[in-house]
Amino acid sequence: MLKRWLRYLSLYWKFQKQNIKSLAEYKADFLMLLFFTGFSQLCALAVLGILYSNIPQIQGWNLWEILWLYSFLLFSEGCINFFFQGTWKIAQMINAAELDRFLVRPVPMGLQMVTARIDFDGLHKMLIASAVFLLGVSHCSISWSPGKVLLLLVFLLESCILRVCMIWLASCASFWMEGGKNNLNFFLISIGEMAKYPLTIYPALLKNIFAYLIPYAFVSYYPAGYLLGKEGMTAGVLLTPLVCLLLLLLSKAALTRGLARYESSGN
Repeated sequence: MLKRWLRYLSLYWKFQKQNIKSLAEYKADFLMLLFFTGFSQLCALAVLGILYSNIPQIQGWNLWEILWLYSFLLFSEGCINFFFQGTWKIAQMINAAELDRFLVRPVPMGLQMVTARIDFDGLHKMLIASAVFLLGVSHCSISWSPGKVLLLLVFLLESCILRVCMIWLASCASFWMEGGKNNLNFFLISIGEMAKYPLTIYPALLKNIFAYLIPYAFVSYYPAGYLLGKEGMTAGVLLTPLVCLLLLLLSKAALTRGLARYESSGN
């Protein structure tokens, strides 16, 4: 079992190296991509800073606590874009019959699909999120210990798993859709913009949506709030591993059932 997973990890790295080479082939375009993707994320942080310079607190959350919350969201989004950007191409792969060549390879379909693309926008997001984490350490009242550092790493891993599974499920819906477009994944990302802010500012309907239907609360609100010592976070933190497991199982089932109905193109 371990040998097989090490082989998959090696194949993952080889696929991604080829993606990086293809992006770096045109150096001017590559450097412009790096600059503008990083600049766009800095602008997004500047907007939050301007907003909170005029509104010191929202529901007991100050600027640095909001940025700490946002960093969980940003880091997990960067993880998708850099390591699993192929999840965004599933609709295109289905409608262009790109899955045909994957089906004849002795490599798991899921591995080939997630490594179909890489995006350096994700690397910028993770780097910026890491910088915000470090700033949060000095500005937020968190009593750090080795246990809390370990807990932070676990929370970040769970956040990435949740975000990847959410996009994966939305993209796999393309197996059941007619046409070449699937806007569900873009809808999920757009909804995620609302997760930049504390869940408590929203009405009950949106709270339930973020907690149970589109579980962004488990991506950022519960882990960030727990580390900040906010009340009412323990139950959400304890449920997060179960939510991760559920989404992983659903993601596997979506791929299996989707491939069973895949008919290639030309029909």
